[in-house]
This record gives sequence, C-alpha cells and structure tokens, in this order.
Amino acid sequence: MEKLTLLEKEIIQPMLQLLPEKLWVYYFPVLLSNNSVYIDRIDGATVLLIKENDTWDLLIPPLGNCSNGTFENIFNYLKELNRNCKGAILNCTSSFIEKLDPEQYTVKLDCWDYIYDKKEQLSLGGKKFSEIRNHINYFQKHNNYTVSPYSPEDYDECDHLFNGWRDKKQSNGTVIDEHIAQMFQNLCLFHDMFGIVVRVDGKLVGFSIGGLLQPNEAICIIRKTNFSYRGLSEFIDHCFYRHIPESVNLVNDGDDLNSESLRLYKMKWKPVGFRNYYTVQQSNANT
Repeated sequence: MEKLTLLEKEIIQPMLQLLPEKLWVYYFPVLLSNNSVYIDRIDGATVLLIKENDTWDLLIPPLGNCSNGTFENIFNYLKELNRNCKGAILNCTSSFIEKLDPEQYTVKLDCWDYIYDKKEQLSLGGKKFSEIRNHINYFQKHNNYTVSPYSPEDYDECDHLFNGWRDKKQSNGTVIDEHIAQMFQNLCLFHDMFGIVVRVDGKLVGFSIGGLLQPNEAICIIRKTNFSYRGLSEFIDHCFYRHIPESVNLVNDGDDLNSESLRLYKMKWKPVGFRNYYTVQQSNANT
C-alpha cells in the first residue's frame, strides 16, 4: 500500500474513463487532492483506500477486472486492516451494485450528485428561473464587478477568502465539507481544469473552479463567495457556465453534503438528473 501521487495518473485515469457512470468524486484531481488516499492492488484490481474514524474503506469501487471472488478478497483485506468487519466500499454507482450478489452484500444509499444541462443554465429562461435571474440582476445593478478566468496568481486571494469562510463556519460548529478545505489547499491545476474569479471594486469576492469529468461533462470542484454580497452566489454560478468548454453538455455539481440549505439551493437551479452514491458492505458485517 502506497500513497496516491501524481505518478499514478496514467494508471488510474484510463480505468476511470471506462466506468459507465461517473460520480463527482471520480475526477482524478479530486482523488489526488485528498492526501489521505492510498493505492494498492488485489487480484489484479486497483483499489484506492482511505482511513477515517479508525476504519479503512475503499474510497471508490475497485478499478479494472473484478469478479465476485475479487470482491470477497477485497473485504478479507479490509478485515485484516481493520481487525473487524466494518470496512466498506464507498461511493458506488448503480451500475456497480447491479453486479453484486444481493445475498452476500448490503447496499445503503448515501447521497446523490446533481446534474444540470449547460444550455438551460446559460439561458435561465422561463418562470422557473425567475428567482435566480432576480438575484443576478440585483448583484449586477448594485456592484462594480469584474469577472476573469482563474489563474495561479489568484490563489493567495482565493485562499484568504476560503479560510475566512472556514474559520467562520468552524466558530459555529463542525465544517461539514472539511475535505473541501483539504482539497483546495492541495489543488493543482490540470490541463482540463478551468475557473473564474469575481472582484468588486478590485477586491476578490468569489471564485469557482471546475474540470472535465469526461469530454461532454464538467464538474464544479469548489466555489466560495463572500456572503455579504447579495446575489453573488447566483451570479458566480451563472458566470461559471459561460467559461465551461464548448464540448460540454452536462455539469455535475456534486452532492449536497446532507445540508438542507445546500439542497434547496441546488434544487432551485432545476437539475435534469441525479446520480446516486451507495455504500457496500458484506452482509455479515454487522453481526
């Protein structure tokens, strides 16, 4: 078992591209940015492991050629690492669990990615987007703003904005998406990544960074805004769509972190679909 590094990109990336369904977490820079991910191989399958709350799990389903025997060996390996039966395979898709024997494995639905149509988000036409248009119009009317592509020179200002957000969240309780903090601190721009920054009177007040999950589908990796500017969240999300590569039809905006306010925000953008995340354990794991 070794830590996942950039050196494994040429190994992992082709296998990720073969997956019939792709979740937000399957984007290689997202996997790499979590410095707690380890790589190993079992029966020819490539596995990515993570240890949280003193338990080793597979972060995503095994990559490569797998059989029911391979799955059994993977769970035996997790038992050895954990010295118990608590290990699981996280972030599984519907197509993955269809291959499993329901008598041997238990499946739990955890959350889902929100999928959006790029053209619809660009046009924001019709009554269903009137609230979003009003927020955008308010921000544009009351602020002297600029929008520009993200560049490495913007990092320090983005980092300052992000850490201010995180400190405020931590003072009010646990930060739900703490992994995002870790991810942004370690994020490096790959060739297929893109983003924008928004400034008001020259001061950076928001940023949004994304990448290509597959040729026709983008993801928004991370976005943060200064909450004191009314309408800024809607404005920066709309602007983000204007900087997505032309080949993209769909945008995967990740899950809602089990946050009711984030769920309501994502729903008002009218997703065209969802992709479920499942956790898989052996049926006897809790006995």
